[in-house]
Amino acid sequence: MLEYAETHGWDNLTVDDVIEFSTETFVTTYSFVSDLVKKVTGETAGPKEEVEKKPQGSKAAATKAITEGPKRVEKTIPTSTKTEAPKSTPQPVAKSEALATPAAKVSAELEELVSRAEAAIAGKPYTAVTKPQAEAAPTVESTPSEPDVYGAPLPLGFEPPPGFKRPSPPKKAEVKSEEKVEEKKEDIQLVPLPLVAPAVSSLTESEPIISHLAGTIDNLASYLAINPTAASKATDVLETAKNDLTALAQRFEKVREDERLALEAKLDEQIREYSIKLLELEMEAQDKLDHQQEDFKKVFEEERVKIIQAYRQKLENELSTQTELINERLKEEVIAQGIELQRRWIRDIKVRVEQERGGRLAKLDELSADLKRLERIALDNASYLDDNIRIHALWSSLRTLNSAAVSSPVRKPFREELRVLRHITAAREDPIVSAALDSLEQTDVPDVGVEPFADLSTWFTNEVAPKVSEVALVPDENAGVLSYFASRALSGLRFKRHGLVAGDDVLSVLARAKYHLNEKDLDSATRELNQLQGPAKLLLHDWLEAARRRLEVQQTLDVVQTQATLASLLVV
Repeated sequence: MLEYAETHGWDNLTVDDVIEFSTETFVTTYSFVSDLVKKVTGETAGPKEEVEKKPQGSKAAATKAITEGPKRVEKTIPTSTKTEAPKSTPQPVAKSEALATPAAKVSAELEELVSRAEAAIAGKPYTAVTKPQAEAAPTVESTPSEPDVYGAPLPLGFEPPPGFKRPSPPKKAEVKSEEKVEEKKEDIQLVPLPLVAPAVSSLTESEPIISHLAGTIDNLASYLAINPTAASKATDVLETAKNDLTALAQRFEKVREDERLALEAKLDEQIREYSIKLLELEMEAQDKLDHQQEDFKKVFEEERVKIIQAYRQKLENELSTQTELINERLKEEVIAQGIELQRRWIRDIKVRVEQERGGRLAKLDELSADLKRLERIALDNASYLDDNIRIHALWSSLRTLNSAAVSSPVRKPFREELRVLRHITAAREDPIVSAALDSLEQTDVPDVGVEPFADLSTWFTNEVAPKVSEVALVPDENAGVLSYFASRALSGLRFKRHGLVAGDDVLSVLARAKYHLNEKDLDSATRELNQLQGPAKLLLHDWLEAARRRLEVQQTLDVVQTQATLASLLVV
């Protein structure tokens, strides 16, 4: 589409060109219709001379073509075509004002055209009749009571604008009586006239001017139908007009095709021309870039040399400054070493003098120092031995208490062993051990003893666990006798669980507790069982108390053992 538009020169098309082309087309068509009328009347005057005498008669149709022309051009040429901006938006102010002619003149010209057609049909020569302005264009004054009446004259075949209506027709004197008209219509046989508009209906969209002229000819035909006497003579004329309009439309198509081919050729030529220009510009830009790159290289080299020189000058200045500082520092060090050598020599001289003068006194002082050193070593050894003895006694009493309270196969009191351990630890004044033993002495556990681990495990497995599993389904609160019976009856139907079973129900907790007891982890088993609530916890109360007493004793002994180990490490 773009190549076709450029080939036919649409990129240089302006509104003035459209107006000029539409005017020429209408004038040509009007001349053709005038020739048809002249053939009947025998007039030999050229149609172009009459058209030139009446240029204002074609301006109404030209105005319509002007309004439709740019729209067709805008539909055909897309906005993305490469057109020149100044040429595509002209300002046709002068021509638009020149084309805005009064509607009265257009109506007068159309009435003159109708008069020529009537004269041709009647077979009489046309004689121009000058009518008064009032008779040529009768006007209807609109009263204030009828504001929607369109008072301006309308061209033939046109309707008033939306919102307006036609004025009432003026009253004219009757030329002939009704009786004569009826007699004349009866004597004349009506002849059907051909219509031109259907023949050129296919060109309505592409050539609206031809469609408009065809409609005008059909309006003339309808006018002739009102006058039956002239209908038979106008049939051949209308047929010829139809054929000529069809040929004219075909000629328009051929001209349009030729213009399209020319526009395509022109577009190709412009493409080649612009491609050459683009290559030239590209080569020129490349040359500029090359020259610019060389200039940049020269500037870069100059700046690099300047920076190198400045950096070398800076390094030389810093080197000279550092050299001066190093020389000053070396001088100071030499002076300091000389002073230090003098002091060393003086010290050596004094030492030798003292050695020669007080050799014996020096030996006595040395012997006194050795004696004090031996005394210190003896005291340290005595303290070390005392600490070892106390730690040994602590470990012995701790093992005795552990054997009597925890490792014993039967439950027995261990108050005496606890008193011995308390007496031994009192000498060390360890607050942690004292607090742990005080908390254990204040209870009655040393007098009663603790249950062995084997007894606790057997007690739980054989007595406590079965009883607790029987009340596993009993609610924690408001449980009745039926709940106990139902839980006991259903306890035998359930599968036993083993290992670390997940869940918060009673059977899962019992399974985890058994697993910890099998692993000899009384602390974890007690923590699991302590989570139970309701009847299950009531049944576990005695066992939990016994396990808690054993755990308290074990934890106390663990604290004392840890402190004893720490004391042993400190002594070593």
